Amino acid sequence: MSRFIKYCIFLLLLTVALPELSHAQLSGSAVRVTDGMVQVKIKQKRADYDHLMQYFGLNEDSLFTYHNLGKLADEGWKIKSITKRKAIIYKSVSDDNIDFQWGNMPLFFNFEGEGSSTPGYPGPVSYGVNSFSGRPTVFENAEDITVFYLPQQLSATDVFLSGNFNDWSTGQTPMQKTDSGWVTTIKLKPGKYFYKYIVDGKWIFDTNNNVRESDGNNSYNSTYFHTNYTFKLNGFTDKKQMILAGSFNNWNEKELAMQKTATGWELNLYLKEGTHTYKYIADREWMLDPGNPLARPDGKGNINSVMSLGEPHYFVLDGYLDAKIVMLTGSFNNWNAGELIMEKTATGWQIPFVLPSGNYEYKFIVDGQWITDPKNQCKSLLAENVNSCIVISANHLFSLNNFPQAKEVFITGSFCNWAEPGYKMMNDNGVWIFPCYLPAGKYTYKFVVDGKWILDPNNSNTEQNEYGTGNSVLWVSPDEEFLEK
Repeated sequence: MSRFIKYCIFLLLLTVALPELSHAQLSGSAVRVTDGMVQVKIKQKRADYDHLMQYFGLNEDSLFTYHNLGKLADEGWKIKSITKRKAIIYKSVSDDNIDFQWGNMPLFFNFEGEGSSTPGYPGPVSYGVNSFSGRPTVFENAEDITVFYLPQQLSATDVFLSGNFNDWSTGQTPMQKTDSGWVTTIKLKPGKYFYKYIVDGKWIFDTNNNVRESDGNNSYNSTYFHTNYTFKLNGFTDKKQMILAGSFNNWNEKELAMQKTATGWELNLYLKEGTHTYKYIADREWMLDPGNPLARPDGKGNINSVMSLGEPHYFVLDGYLDAKIVMLTGSFNNWNAGELIMEKTATGWQIPFVLPSGNYEYKFIVDGQWITDPKNQCKSLLAENVNSCIVISANHLFSLNNFPQAKEVFITGSFCNWAEPGYKMMNDNGVWIFPCYLPAGKYTYKFVVDGKWILDPNNSNTEQNEYGTGNSVLWVSPDEEFLEK
C-alpha cells in the first residue's frame, strides 16, 4: 500500500531556537540535536506518523503529491526535500520564540513566547473510537446531546467544563452538582474533541477516559469522539477475534477490535464523511462484508467492501461513447488510476462519489488518456499539472471585481503552498471568483492578474512578506465548526 510505504520513513527536521531546548520533553532517540537543528525522527510506527500528520495539520495527498505544507508555510516552514518515502521540512532560526515540547503523544508548539500557551485543538481525523475505564463518563443521551459526567469531587464549590468546543472557556459551561458528581450537557456534531474540567480553579483531565493526548504542559487533554457510525457483522460468533480495517485507518490490521454481541460483532466509531473501503479480519482471515453488496476492485488486485457517509457528487463526462472504459481519478483517491470505473450512460459517463468537505483535483482517464473535465472551467495549475477542481462545502469565496477586462486571473496563497500560478479564477460577469473550502485558521494570499501579483484591493488586512511586497491576510473563524445549532 502506497500510504503504508509513505509513513515508514517519515522524517522531519525542525530547526528551532536552541535556548528553548531546556524546556523540551524529548522522546528518547526520536529527537536529537545536531548541527544547530532539532531532528525529529518518526520510526516505523503508524500511530506516530498519523499523530504527526494530524498535529501539523498536514494533508498526506497535498504534501506528497503537491508538496503543499498548508498553513505551516504561512508560519515560515519550508520543504527541504521530499520523496515518495520521506519528507523533510524545516523552519529557519528566526525571531520566533519557539517552545518545543515533545512526548509520547501529539503535542503542540507554542509560537507565542515563553509562558503563554493554548490548550490545543484536535487536527482533522478520519476516524476515532472511545475507550473508558468502566462506565463511560462522556456519552450521548437519547436526544443525541452529549453528557459530560465527572464522578466525585463532591467537596468542590465550582466545576466548569472547558474544551475546544467552547474555545477553552473557563466560565462558559458550568457543571451541576449531583449526589455522585458533576454533570453538564452540550450539543456537539460528530467529530473529535478535546476537553478538561476546572475544579475550583484547578484544571484536571478525565481519568476515566483512556483516550488522551498531551497538552504540552505536563498534563493531558481528554479526547472524546462523538461517534456517528456502527459497523455491524451478523454471525461468525464462533470466531475468537474480529478486526475492522479500512482505508480510513490505513488498513491497520491490529487496531480496531470489534465487540462480540449476541448475534455477531459490532464497532461504534466516529467516521469522517466520505467514501471508505474496508474489510473484516476473522481470526486473521480477511473477508468482505457479507451484509454489504457494494464492493469494488482497488486497482491493485484486491476487492474491498465500500461504504459512504454523506451526499454523493456525480462526476459526469459527456460524449466519448466509443470509449471502452473511462475511469475517474483524483486527489481524493491518491490518484489511483484503476479504482473508480465510470458507468456508461446514453449521453456519456458518470459515477457518484461521496467526498467530505474540501478542495480536490481530478481527471478522467478515457481508454488510458488522461483529460481534464471539458465542462468544468475550474482548473488548478499546481505542481506543473493542469487538473480540474471541485470544492465540496465551500465556505469562502475569493472575489476580485477590479479587473473585468483581465484575460486570466489566478488565486494562490498559503492554502496551496503558494503554488504558481495557483487556482484559475472564473469570470462571472466581470467579477473573478473562486469558491473554496478552508478549515478554521489564518491564510495569506494574492491574486495573479495577467501574470502580475497583486494584493486584494478589497481587503485591508495585510502583512509583510520576505520580498517586501506584502500579502493579503484572511482569517477563517472556527465558529459553527463544533456546535449543533
